[in-house]
Amino acid sequence: MKDNIDPSLLHIFNQLPGCWGCKDEDSVFVYANSEYGKIIGVDHHLDCIGRTDFDMPSPTIECAPSFQEQDVQVMTSGQRMRVLDIHPYSDGSWRAHLFTKTPWKNEENKTVGTIFSGVELTDTAILEVGHWICRAAGISKNDQASFSLDLHNQKVAINTRESEVLFLLLYGKKPQYIAKVLNVSVKTVENYVLRLREKFNANSKAELIDLALDLGFGSHIPESMLKRQLSVILKE
Repeated sequence: MKDNIDPSLLHIFNQLPGCWGCKDEDSVFVYANSEYGKIIGVDHHLDCIGRTDFDMPSPTIECAPSFQEQDVQVMTSGQRMRVLDIHPYSDGSWRAHLFTKTPWKNEENKTVGTIFSGVELTDTAILEVGHWICRAAGISKNDQASFSLDLHNQKVAINTRESEVLFLLLYGKKPQYIAKVLNVSVKTVENYVLRLREKFNANSKAELIDLALDLGFGSHIPESMLKRQLSVILKE
């Protein structure tokens, strides 16, 4: 439990911004800092210890299976993972965070769990982080609201569903994944992509992504998606 963590390190780490903590091999919390305890809704951040994501007083329990699948993937692969999380928290407000999950290893270099850290994203942060992630990955975001921008001096308007498809495309998601998240068919997603290509005058999906990133769409989370829980693994 917490006794396994050096108290001097805890003192240093607890001064860092953002929320962080660690879990054991069964995804049971071993520690969580005060910032995480605050957003997850426990009376004291140490109340997280001994609980799982299923046991928290927060609507995020809806995504607990995804959180634990991510933990297993991090421990199995030995590689860190970045996750975009959009959830309502204990106070009822919706927030977007970028979480990094890393294998937690002991002195014998054996994986004993996961370490997670997260920062809340502002529009500017999403632009900086999202654009960097997509570039680093080698990738060149039912009422219909519209968003407008000036592209080569031409107005381009995209509706709510198109903005959702574009958002997920920018974060490296394939049509099959997008279809599952949006609860539509793969064919419907592909049609939205074709429509977006026409609106952006893009010759390919890669060019569409390039144009959208260059125009700052990486900084925009569609408002409709801030009403739907989402935990998306991002490409490095």
